Amino acid sequence: MNFLIHHKSQYNKKGFTIIRNIFSKQEISNLMKELEIVKIKAEKKNNQFFHKTRDGKFNTIHNIHQFHTKGLIFNLSKKKKLKSLAKIILNDIPVVRNIEFFLKPKKTGMPSPYHQDNYYWNIISAKALNVWIACSEANINNGGICYLEGSHKLGTIKHEASFAKGSSQKIPKRIISKLSFKINYPNLKPGDCIIHHPEVIHGSKKNKSNKNRVGFVISYKAKNSKIDKIGLSSYKNKLEKNLKKIYN
Repeated sequence: MNFLIHHKSQYNKKGFTIIRNIFSKQEISNLMKELEIVKIKAEKKNNQFFHKTRDGKFNTIHNIHQFHTKGLIFNLSKKKKLKSLAKIILNDIPVVRNIEFFLKPKKTGMPSPYHQDNYYWNIISAKALNVWIACSEANINNGGICYLEGSHKLGTIKHEASFAKGSSQKIPKRIISKLSFKINYPNLKPGDCIIHHPEVIHGSKKNKSNKNRVGFVISYKAKNSKIDKIGLSSYKNKLEKNLKKIYN
């Protein structure tokens, strides 16, 4: 129980908590093999499900649960330690709402501007969380994710269109420049994971290194959570405009 209490405390304080070695090397190896199947399936979908770098490599794959419905990916989403912690944090039964890969290949991996997940999700009272699982080393040198510690306490704030592939909205620079939160770049090894709050501000830089940076993300929502339908409809309209701007 101390393990669960510690991570819930960190989550509440910083907006995220880091769990080391929650997945084995074998699980990560098998997950990377299954990724190749996911890529093939994603190619058969439209580009709302994936985005590629300028040299044609997968950078992000979204909504995997909509076209890949069995295998290791779903087994990992049911991992007991993970769901137990999600249950403690959400104070409710966690339900998978989305599964994604953020691949960020070496040299050409694209950045993700500062944003808050709940601006996309529109879950009332932010009763949800993201589990970001490292499938490779991830750090400041290869486009690792970074957080503004404690920024989840601001609630969901104003975003604008980013016109970036895989991350359609961003927090304007004029707002970011006025914030004074500590910037934290977690140093992750394969099998480590971060559980983060849907309102913590986070993003990542380009991957200019010689190492791929692969993240597998499971998003959970509280079983009894409610959606702000007006907010979600507004976001979907903005997403459509973003995609038209990128691909037309």
